[in-house]
Amino acid sequence: MKNLPNVLKFLIVFFIAYILITLLPLIAPVRTAAVSTYNTFQQVTFNAFHPTTRTDFRLFDGDSDEFDYSVYIYSLNQWKSSPNKKSIQPSFILNQNARLTAFGPFIMLISLIIASPINWKRKLISLFIGGILICILLAMKYTAMIDENAPVLRPEGFSAWIKISGLFNNAFRTQEFLALIIIPVWAISSLRKQEWKWFMT
Repeated sequence: MKNLPNVLKFLIVFFIAYILITLLPLIAPVRTAAVSTYNTFQQVTFNAFHPTTRTDFRLFDGDSDEFDYSVYIYSLNQWKSSPNKKSIQPSFILNQNARLTAFGPFIMLISLIIASPINWKRKLISLFIGGILICILLAMKYTAMIDENAPVLRPEGFSAWIKISGLFNNAFRTQEFLALIIIPVWAISSLRKQEWKWFMT
C-alpha cells in the first residue's frame, strides 16, 4: 500500500473498518452493550431538548427480532409527583431497531475516524464531538417521529426545536440522509488544513 495514493489508502481502511464494525452487533452481548451505551447518551441528549417531559431509553422488554430498544415518554410533572415511578403509565412508547436508527451513523463516523490520518488523541476528541452531533441529529429524528403521535412533547405549544425537527421529518427517517450528514460532521470534527493536504498526495 506504500505506493498507493493517500486517498485510496484512506478508502481501503475505511471500508475494512466499516465492514468489521458492522459485523460486531451480530454478536448478541456486543449488540446489547452497544444499545445500552447508546441509550444512556441519547437519553441525556433528548431530555435536554424537552424540559417538560421525562424520557427513558430502555432495552426492549420482550422477545423480538424487530426491536431492541424503546423510548418511553412521560409527563415531567407526573413523573416528579409520583412516589412510585414504576407505576406511572407512559404517554407514548416508541419501539426502535438500533440497526435502522442508531448504529448506522455511528458505524460510519467511527470508520471514517479510524481511517483518518490523525493521532489517537484527536481520534477520541473527534469521536466525542461527532458523537454529540449525531445524538442531537437523532434527537431531532425522535422528536419528529414522536410529536406527530404524542402531543405530550408540546403541552405549551410548538417550540422552535419541534418546528425545526418537523421540517426534516421525512428526511430523518432514512439512513441515506443521515449518512450524508455524517460526512461533514466527520470532516469538521476531524480534519485540519494539513490533513486536507494529505488527501491530495
